[in-house]
Amino acid sequence: MKKRIGFFISITLILSLLLSACSKDPEATESNGTNEKEAVSENNQTSMSSGTDEDGNGVADWQEKQIELEFALRFYGENDDTNTMYLNIKKFMEKYPNIKVTRDRQFAIEQSDTDELEILTARAMEGTLPDIFYSPLSAELYDRELTLDLTTYLEADPESKWISENAKEFITTYDGKEIYGIPWQSVGQFPVLNLRLLKENNIAIPPYNWTYEDYENLRTEVAKLTPNNPIFPGMIDFIEIGAHYFDSIPNGWKGFNTETRRFDYANSPKFGEWLDRVSNEGKQGLHFFDLPEEDRKKKVGDLGWPWGDGLEAVGNGWMYALSSDVNELVKTRKMEIDIYPMPKAPDGGTTSIRAYYDTLSLSSELAEDPVKAEAAFQLLKWLTYGEEGLKSRWALIDEYIGLPEDAPLRVEDKLMDFILGWPITTNPEILKHHPLVKGFPKDSELAIFNFATFQNVDFQQMLSNPVPFPRNIPAVVKAYDTLNPWEIRNDIRDEGKKYSDIAPEWDALLNKTLDDYLGEYNK
Repeated sequence: MKKRIGFFISITLILSLLLSACSKDPEATESNGTNEKEAVSENNQTSMSSGTDEDGNGVADWQEKQIELEFALRFYGENDDTNTMYLNIKKFMEKYPNIKVTRDRQFAIEQSDTDELEILTARAMEGTLPDIFYSPLSAELYDRELTLDLTTYLEADPESKWISENAKEFITTYDGKEIYGIPWQSVGQFPVLNLRLLKENNIAIPPYNWTYEDYENLRTEVAKLTPNNPIFPGMIDFIEIGAHYFDSIPNGWKGFNTETRRFDYANSPKFGEWLDRVSNEGKQGLHFFDLPEEDRKKKVGDLGWPWGDGLEAVGNGWMYALSSDVNELVKTRKMEIDIYPMPKAPDGGTTSIRAYYDTLSLSSELAEDPVKAEAAFQLLKWLTYGEEGLKSRWALIDEYIGLPEDAPLRVEDKLMDFILGWPITTNPEILKHHPLVKGFPKDSELAIFNFATFQNVDFQQMLSNPVPFPRNIPAVVKAYDTLNPWEIRNDIRDEGKKYSDIAPEWDALLNKTLDDYLGEYNK
């Protein structure tokens, strides 16, 4: 059904990739980022995925021909000199001086994903698509034929075997025919505990290998104190991933089943039990935001952020906000917190975290220029899962740490702009170099980011392989616009409805939304 540009060029590229892969020493293709390895021909390092060497001089064409690439990304600021992603691109250009990468200014400003999709579409009609760009709405990008299929490139690259399974599924188009891009990060959500609150109230601090039962027991102990104290249990935010965590619904994000491509709350009874529990707690006054305003003021005065005000035992953190959150909570508010892995799910559930994958794609127009396409892929790998590119990204921390407070860019102010979430590689030899795994000197201003849980290998793997928001599937995002899972909880709490009765109603409503959208979409 779908026409692919440059079919015969792609076939030629595949054959050349296979021939190259058979003729080179596989041990020479992997870089460990050390100086001595770099001394072993850089040409051999990349030859398995280079594809062409027209003059037969042993240097891949993309490494010696003059190539210009256009890069499009709106994140991390408009100023190239303080944009950490572009600073890493400069490192790529230093290594490959034949490649010049410029930033497309039309995509450097803040705009919505929908607007960006339409601009990309218009640029494709003009024949001026950026060579490498942020992928806002992946399914639509693919169906509009804007993305280059990366399957052959990844198959030829030994490092790609370390890309996590959930990421591989996410970057594969909904019909299974193409790999449309590669995430430069997973942005996961994780539990955070208020250690000071627990210690002050003589409540045992759980181990990192805690279970869901441990989690609920901790909250129960705090709940005993809530009626007479301005403190609350708080909770892990299971509301959107609950169907996966409690009932192992495939993917399960907001109840969507990625295998059946239907919403599936009716087959998530344990998630329903959790919602029932949360609803009952709300009626008991155990949740800050469920209290009537008058009762809330009597209990805590004018405070309005229970977690940040130190009133909750359990909170939630997002990887993208780690820098600002820790600076605010630890440095400014003097809280004592600790990051935890997700507790082991109850029987019948799957232990995992939820996340967004932020993804870069290559232009389909590159199919007409295999050499330029290879250069673009090498840049894409550098910015996403490649060992050398990741180490280059993290090495920027050493360049921008300890600068004066009025410096334009400081690690101390924007640590996560340098770390950029969590990589999708599962390679432990790379992850051990992650800044949050290595940690920071005790006398450093960044020592407040030394959380022991990041040394937990299982947690590292979970961060690399989270359950993703399935925006690579048509209509799911549209259906999600009509769904707020807290409405289900509120119906149970305020109207006394049973989850088992209303779950099928929600399935019917959301699946009709899917069908209506797809009916229009397929026209």
